[in-house]
Amino acid sequence: MTARITAEIADDPGAAVSTLVPTPTAPLGTEPTPPGLPLVRRKHPWRLVSYALLALILAMLANSVLTNERWRWDVVGEYLFDDKVLGGLWITIVLTLGAVGVGLALGSVIAGLRMSSSRVLSIIAAWYIWFFRGVPVIVQVIFWVYLAQLYPVISIGIPFGPEFAFYDTNLLVAPIIGCIIGLSFNESAYMAEILRGGVAAIPPGQIEAARAVGMTPRQIRRRILAPQILPVVLPPFFNNVNAMTKTTAVVILASVTDLFSAVMQIGARNLQQTPLLLVATFWYLVLTAGLTLFQVGLERLVARSATRS
Repeated sequence: MTARITAEIADDPGAAVSTLVPTPTAPLGTEPTPPGLPLVRRKHPWRLVSYALLALILAMLANSVLTNERWRWDVVGEYLFDDKVLGGLWITIVLTLGAVGVGLALGSVIAGLRMSSSRVLSIIAAWYIWFFRGVPVIVQVIFWVYLAQLYPVISIGIPFGPEFAFYDTNLLVAPIIGCIIGLSFNESAYMAEILRGGVAAIPPGQIEAARAVGMTPRQIRRRILAPQILPVVLPPFFNNVNAMTKTTAVVILASVTDLFSAVMQIGARNLQQTPLLLVATFWYLVLTAGLTLFQVGLERLVARSATRS
């Protein structure tokens, strides 16, 4: 919008120059509403139609599931809190926590080596990540569970010299320990890349500036790296944890009775595999829901801490 302004010329009072001077205007769509005109919300008729169709489909699906007697909801309720199912659930939790804990610790070391200034260490870490991400997790688990086939006895001693202690591999690497080792190596490769991505998201200039003002490495990690890395790595980290709760089902081939193994064993006895799979589905969803709530709370805590800082 422009306004025409007439300027008087001091030398010639009778002359006038007409100029166009721009005047500020409000952005498009933000002009004030003229008085007397009510605000009308924009209507979305097709959105309402889509909502109605979605509600109809969900109602039909729920009716089909609840009224079909072949789902055997009575069997689901009978075995939902069965001792064998709850025992398998506990083993699933132990496997998940063990694999994630060891994988996170080992992945932190691998990520540090991957970002090392030493080309040799960086290449070794890169090959480690490539190998354990490439080999199927079920192969890794079975390898460690049946390690005694390759090394019946594990000994401790001087390299290429005398040995002082001997251990039976079957006793030292129990099936559940072998499962945790296999899951941990697989998890560490993914954790290393998650942590490396979080560190790479921080501009190098911030670390250089922190060193320039005299910060110690510990202060840099606590005040510079951690507040910026955590918001980046938390979503993929919990995504891996959620995936691990289901990945533990591969231990069924290692004679370890987790949640999935337990329901399969019960289903093989009573020939009610589908209701027992619903029992497993329920508990997997409970685990995922608990992890999701913990993730949301942790992300909010990290956000508040960053805001206070």
